[in-house]
Amino acid sequence: MNPPVKTDSKDAIILKTLLLDSRTSLTEIAKRCKITPAAVRMRILRLKKAGVIKGEITIVNPHSLGHKYVVNLGITTAVENEAEVAEFLKSKSYRLLAFGFLPKYNLFTILVMNNMQELAAIIEDLEANPKIKRVETMIWAEAANLEHMENLCFDPCQDTAEKQSSIPSSVVSIEEVKIDETDRKIARILSHKARMPFNRIADQLGISTKNVIQRFNRLKGPVLTQSTILVDLTKMGYVAFAFIFIKVANRGKMPEIYSQLLQIPNMVVALRLLGHYDLNVDLFLRSFEELFEAGEKIRHISGIEIIDMYLTPVWPEWPPNLFSSLL
Repeated sequence: MNPPVKTDSKDAIILKTLLLDSRTSLTEIAKRCKITPAAVRMRILRLKKAGVIKGEITIVNPHSLGHKYVVNLGITTAVENEAEVAEFLKSKSYRLLAFGFLPKYNLFTILVMNNMQELAAIIEDLEANPKIKRVETMIWAEAANLEHMENLCFDPCQDTAEKQSSIPSSVVSIEEVKIDETDRKIARILSHKARMPFNRIADQLGISTKNVIQRFNRLKGPVLTQSTILVDLTKMGYVAFAFIFIKVANRGKMPEIYSQLLQIPNMVVALRLLGHYDLNVDLFLRSFEELFEAGEKIRHISGIEIIDMYLTPVWPEWPPNLFSSLL
């Protein structure tokens, strides 16, 4: 593996600012860095050329598009049947996103759907396949405000953004939002090119810039929850993810446990679950030492009953744009 790209404290401020809102103006970033907007632009161009910044996306809330439930599916099969089962899953008409592997399961995927009856029918359909031994489910309590990129550490690791230390007080609505085809086109463009100027979107769609801005302001929040940048974690020295599944002794202690978990550096995803586990948190790792340190901190959090941890190679781009295809 190539050595990580060298960054300084100003690069860290730029990256964290853009991770939290990729539409932040160069002038605002310059104020935070205490340099000129031109210098900010040059640094961003350098980070893009080095492959640290891979693009800009806007994260989509699936609930607003009519998908009320998001579920993790852990599928167990024989190793020799993995490829065949994966093709079987892809042939299905129901919405399966982000195929992957975890040591506990041969296949791991994300399902979006409209009701629980649909989930029961899908599980029955999958388990009717003789090559599938079992399907386990973990229902997401919410499908937005999961990423906590303020916890991501750079070199040097600096606290350049205020930590979010508790479960978000403003839970994203699960209600469907009525949008027309023009709204959908704007959302689709911004989901892949978050910093595209509104006048360029207007020219592309043949409408006024004012119309685009008005529609964006209506979409922002319920449909488009966060504009962010895609970063190549391997360029920043990360080598692995730890997917950590947690069962708590008392769900009434969840806010306190959630808060303490988010104090751990590089703990960048916190997802509440309904099912066998109560929480799924994801930890980015640059070394075994970081894994051991984080493991000790988790172990000493009062109220945690069960901890199951699985390591996978680091994904080359983060955050994943899981729900953009629903547009």
